[in-house]
Amino acid sequence: MRRPKVKLDNLIAFMTVAAKHNIGDAADELGLSASGVRKQIENIEGTLGLRLFESSRGNLILTEEGKLFHEDAKKAVDQALLAEEQLAARREIKDHHLLVGHSTNLPSRLIAAIAQIQIEDVQPVRIEHRSGLTSTTVRGVIEGSLHAGFGILPIRAPELLIRTIYEEPLVACIPVGHRLASKPALSPPDFDGEPIIAIAREPWPERHREIDDYFAGFGIALRVTVDAYSALEALAYVDQKIGICLLPSSSIVCQPGVATKPFSPRGPLRRCGVFIREDNRSPLLQKLLDASLRMREGMYPKRGPVAAPAKITAWEDFRKAGRIFQSSPKK
Repeated sequence: MRRPKVKLDNLIAFMTVAAKHNIGDAADELGLSASGVRKQIENIEGTLGLRLFESSRGNLILTEEGKLFHEDAKKAVDQALLAEEQLAARREIKDHHLLVGHSTNLPSRLIAAIAQIQIEDVQPVRIEHRSGLTSTTVRGVIEGSLHAGFGILPIRAPELLIRTIYEEPLVACIPVGHRLASKPALSPPDFDGEPIIAIAREPWPERHREIDDYFAGFGIALRVTVDAYSALEALAYVDQKIGICLLPSSSIVCQPGVATKPFSPRGPLRRCGVFIREDNRSPLLQKLLDASLRMREGMYPKRGPVAAPAKITAWEDFRKAGRIFQSSPKK
């Protein structure tokens, strides 16, 4: 078997210096002496016969050869970390301890159901829940630091087995007094030429592609003029008559200045799902998947017009209440 001449510790020192641009700062980061870090860099350069750093205005920057080596060094360190995380996760499964991630943007009643999910097995199963964005949860499951995840669909990852467990319609949020506010329901042509407020296009590109494709099927190209980060920001734009936005029905809270309208015919949906690695079909994970699919019962909102949520007297009252926009009306 071929053995690399450069050690893993050397690679880590090299990458730290590349990030800090200074031997002393890298030594502080690694908990080593400056001379120790310098020796590790010299070992790599001596082995390769190339200079990896050059001095520029008091900083160490990568040479052209150093930049090329950095790409492969990062892959090697990442692969070593991945191997450790995958084995650690496998050990946790053997100990009946599951690490499950979920998106903070899921509907609140779905988050509550996930937090209470139980698995029946010969030994007690402990489930540890970790919150984050869908993208970080997907990465954790693919890399092996998480056993399973719950997030916003669609997810384009052939490595994952994905199942839908929740879906709800999107509704249009329109400024009160807008020409469309008097209509009982909206159809795709109503959006033609209207300024649209998009929400979180960067973290959810596939989700927005689905919405664009839905309207494209009717010959409508949405005219996005503002990209909001959250539903709170989007509704603030609607209230100021900057445009209209699409939100999941469970995200809607009555606000003076904003009217909500359903779609007719049935419009695009927000879908949420559970996912595990395709190649990680342990019996315990299969039971988690089965329990997640059973959780769908009673989760789907009733079809038909969107019921108006409880009225809140002022927008500031809503903010002080600390409720998240993904919360859904209680039954």
